[in-house]
Amino acid sequence: MTPSVTQSIVLLTLVVCLGLWAGEHLRIKNFSLGVTWILFVGIICSSFGISIDPQVSHFAKNFGLILFVYSIGLQVGPSFSPFGKNGLRLNMLAMTIVLLGRQGCHCVQSI
Repeated sequence: MTPSVTQSIVLLTLVVCLGLWAGEHLRIKNFSLGVTWILFVGIICSSFGISIDPQVSHFAKNFGLILFVYSIGLQVGPSFSPFGKNGLRLNMLAMTIVLLGRQGCHCVQSI
């Protein structure tokens, strides 16, 4: 039996809420896994055979990837400058690697 879209969204919400609760309350001394508990709660649910609608799963995976890339961009973006402290040197190194890589491709193709 495939769960409905509503049931799938409710299940995803419960997994996230339980994972966040566990991240706040389950500690060993001063160590906590934090939001990683969301992953563990999801693994536990799937080990009991609980599944969600395939379309909701596809959407959740893509949406999670988009949020991940967006959050990394927010964190790294302000400090990224092509001509910052080491920016010019690193850009020249990257350009050299790309150009040498292209030369290597032509050599390999001619062999």
